[in-house]
Amino acid sequence: MSTQGFCTAEDGVAMIIEDKYINAISARLIDNMAFTILKVEGQEGIAALARRNGQSLELVFFISDSRHQYFSNYGQLDGAGQYMKALNCTQARIVNIFLSGNVYIQEHDIQNGTYDNISVSNILVDIKEGTVSGDIHGLKLEALLKNYADISILERYIPVDLEALGRIDVEAKPIITYGIIAINVFMWILMTLAGGSTNISVLIKFGAMYWPLVMRGEYWRFITPMFLHVGAMHLAFNSYALYNLGRLAEKIYGRSRFVIIYAAAGISGSIFSFLFTRAVSAGASGAIFGLLGALLYFGRKRPGVFRRGFTANLLSILGINLFIGFTYPGIDNFAHIGGLLGGFISSHLLWSRRG
Repeated sequence: MSTQGFCTAEDGVAMIIEDKYINAISARLIDNMAFTILKVEGQEGIAALARRNGQSLELVFFISDSRHQYFSNYGQLDGAGQYMKALNCTQARIVNIFLSGNVYIQEHDIQNGTYDNISVSNILVDIKEGTVSGDIHGLKLEALLKNYADISILERYIPVDLEALGRIDVEAKPIITYGIIAINVFMWILMTLAGGSTNISVLIKFGAMYWPLVMRGEYWRFITPMFLHVGAMHLAFNSYALYNLGRLAEKIYGRSRFVIIYAAAGISGSIFSFLFTRAVSAGASGAIFGLLGALLYFGRKRPGVFRRGFTANLLSILGINLFIGFTYPGIDNFAHIGGLLGGFISSHLLWSRRG
């Protein structure tokens, strides 16, 4: 969906304002309500968003003065029916957002009602007057539409790249995740050959977190512990967790952002370990807890993308692991907490700057 040409070329100011309005509403629907951009074939003047909510398909169309000529009620209903079949949905809800008070909605063009399990609602937004009217009762986006129907707000609004905002490359191979697992295995093999990965002196030699040496200036120990593991079981458990959480996080955030989140979480875990413990420690657990934090943040920003209960399951996993960490000796729970905070905070910073 383009952010250009949503109004007549003669009214340059109105064109910019309408573009910003569509961009602002679309960005929030994509960001917070799991909508995606819909390419509408045969209706080149219509910008649309869509999402599946259980067995229901929800469609939001933006129609301005210049685009009204492309609008077809019958073509819209036919298109919704096709998408319902493709997504195996039993019903659909269409919300038409008509922009500008100059649009005249003729009765034969579009009507409210239900047609073969497809309900249609029409909303008229007059940005110049700051008013929103029509069939808006019961719609979650009612407050959103009203908040942005304000020229003073839209003039300060900076549009975002909607394509980048909603992108989750589910087909991309998580090669960074696989690469990190390979490095961890390689380092464990080297430590085993050097005297054993459970040998304290070997761990310190390879870069485990050791408070006295950090105090002497070996600050690289804030990085190296996330690639070292104490014993085969420790390696196996963390590799399994990284395999499951890392693949998902890498697809959501992309490779470059994933690297930043993983590194920030691992370093944060090492910092917390340095501040609150004096024992020799190593492992990718801090970085892995950071991935939990990143997924929790994503679940908060994009509710509805995953199946119901996804965030609750993450919180359960987090709670169980923190409980185990505080209950059993030898587990550096401070590294876990530091990694969790590092992953959540870095995800927030990267999310606000993406696109």
